[in-house]
Amino acid sequence: MHTADYVYDLPESAIAVRPVTPRSSARLLTWRKGEVTTDRRFADLPAVLPQGTQLWVNNTRVIRARLLLQKPTGGRLEVFLLEPHEKSMEQALASTQSVVWKCMVKGGKRWTAGEASLQVEDAAGKWKVAAKRVGMDEGVRYIELQWKHQSAETGNAREASFAELLEAMGKMPLPPYMRRPAEEQDAEDYQTVYAEVPGSVAAPTAGLHFDAPLMAELSTSTSVHQVTLHVGAGTFKPLGDGDIADHVMHGEHCSVSFDAIQALAEEGVHRVATGTTSLRTLESLFWLAIKWKKTGEQPFELEQWEWRQELGDAAERLGWTMETAMQWCVNALDGSDWHFRTAVMMVPPYRIRSVQGLITNFHLPNSTLLCLVASAIGREWKGVYARALREGFRFLSYGDGSYLEWNQQ
Repeated sequence: MHTADYVYDLPESAIAVRPVTPRSSARLLTWRKGEVTTDRRFADLPAVLPQGTQLWVNNTRVIRARLLLQKPTGGRLEVFLLEPHEKSMEQALASTQSVVWKCMVKGGKRWTAGEASLQVEDAAGKWKVAAKRVGMDEGVRYIELQWKHQSAETGNAREASFAELLEAMGKMPLPPYMRRPAEEQDAEDYQTVYAEVPGSVAAPTAGLHFDAPLMAELSTSTSVHQVTLHVGAGTFKPLGDGDIADHVMHGEHCSVSFDAIQALAEEGVHRVATGTTSLRTLESLFWLAIKWKKTGEQPFELEQWEWRQELGDAAERLGWTMETAMQWCVNALDGSDWHFRTAVMMVPPYRIRSVQGLITNFHLPNSTLLCLVASAIGREWKGVYARALREGFRFLSYGDGSYLEWNQQ
């Protein structure tokens, strides 16, 4: 497994910096067992998917994770929130007191002491935020954030949550390859229409092609099911040089309802994942079920390569399909939802078990997302990407997309 196997030439002109309107007018490349079509749009998806498909989506909501602050010396800091420290995402966003976040900081090389700050006034009142560096680890910083809000209506201070602060002062965390600052329109564009659970610092971008009319039409021929994976900044981390096995994946938090696990236990269903994050969540469930059966204790974390090690041997001995694994979990969970953290990394010869199709964008060279696509369709990804570039498809987050199907039940 060498990183050189996942490199291709992506010209700057092929990178989309803004989405098309309406969303479902984005182009859709389809790949079915080696056959490629390039003349469809996402609006055609109901006709492309087999009747009765289970369509799986990630309902995470992107938070305004970039804060622009001022150092005591007058210089500017750009703080990119990665994840809360010693709190869940829900706890941190609901907090009305100070919170510590794991962050990436741009312009902070000489920021070693003192508070960075920002003051903003909106229709609701005045916001003041102060940031203090409280630690550093592996190139990231731990930043303590405190804030105050003065109500415009009463003129008095009031308790306000960190989520409210981000809505007032934060910027949408557009990927760096767009090479432009976030605009107010991105608050709508860089969010799926079915986003519900706040917590991501990057969008599950395959879902950006769905709009309300398309979702309504899909609901007549498919059943739509939701999972939650809060996307972290690690999704943009490129593969290093050399062996892919040396790449370190960042863990991401997931939630799957008991009802969703029951749906995954149904036999003879064609399943399609919308995006790599939905697929990673579903595949993690399979391996966590194997781990639970093997150890006798419900697990809440899946490491990067466990599927290649003892869990792979256990899965082979058990001979479980995704359906039989989920049927076992239905009994073991006894009505409970499952919350866990996954760092699973899929790269050939990984075999996908949870779905037979994947809706996904065209991804960066030298990325873990491209490794996942190769796990689905093998070396044919190179021909698919070459054709998409020749025919003018738009790449990356705001670009066009594809439907890859490798096994129709």
